[in-house]
Amino acid sequence: MKSWMWSALVLVITFLIMYFFDIPLWLFVIVVIPLLVIALTYGSFSYSFRQSLRIEPIPNKGYTSRIRSLDIEKIKVDNLGFEKVDDFYLKMIPDTLIYVFKHKEEPVYLCLYHLGVKTTCDFVTRYGDGYSLTTCNNIDGGMTPRPEKSLLQIITKVTYTDMFGIHMRAHNFLLHKGLRTHDVAEEEFRRYFLQCLHSQATYVRKFMFWPILLVFWTITKRGRVYCEEIETQHKRGLVRLYET
Repeated sequence: MKSWMWSALVLVITFLIMYFFDIPLWLFVIVVIPLLVIALTYGSFSYSFRQSLRIEPIPNKGYTSRIRSLDIEKIKVDNLGFEKVDDFYLKMIPDTLIYVFKHKEEPVYLCLYHLGVKTTCDFVTRYGDGYSLTTCNNIDGGMTPRPEKSLLQIITKVTYTDMFGIHMRAHNFLLHKGLRTHDVAEEEFRRYFLQCLHSQATYVRKFMFWPILLVFWTITKRGRVYCEEIETQHKRGLVRLYET
């Protein structure tokens, strides 16, 4: 679902509640709006991470400008040793276009996302024993807690070159700590990608009152806890590594 469609739906629901129910303004602000926010957050999350979510081809119509934006970003990563291996579409909130690149020498994937109003990216490496490393440039990527072995570092306002360098520095640190690379074959990446999405959603749902926590995490910008490199997170005890 496009962002503007979701926003329009929220406005319509709010208007209908105000129109059909004679609710005092103070009660509407203090009670109805918070409950509505929680309910819509629950609905958005449940829709985006539904079990029926499938990877689809990028639609032929209505996405020209978004594809053009991703093509511009693609040019910026062409000299980093990555080659484009896939592209697809996810019907989430917001609906998302994704370009997938794989490095020619290193066990690193690069995903470029167009979220309707902005473009973000992830550098991703998989290791054995269920570990993974993601280097992201969007603080919202850390909005929710993550499984213990799903390592995340958020680095904003830097170039793709700098991000790749930071990712590789963390990668080498993890290798030094005993992790071993378990690279993802190109033909397996879509399955791995969806598996990671569903695993993250399942983990979030384990928290009691998770829809309320989602609102709290969003308002408080919880992603800031990951705005340090993995080695620093490890020194502070935020990352635990079971060395082999």
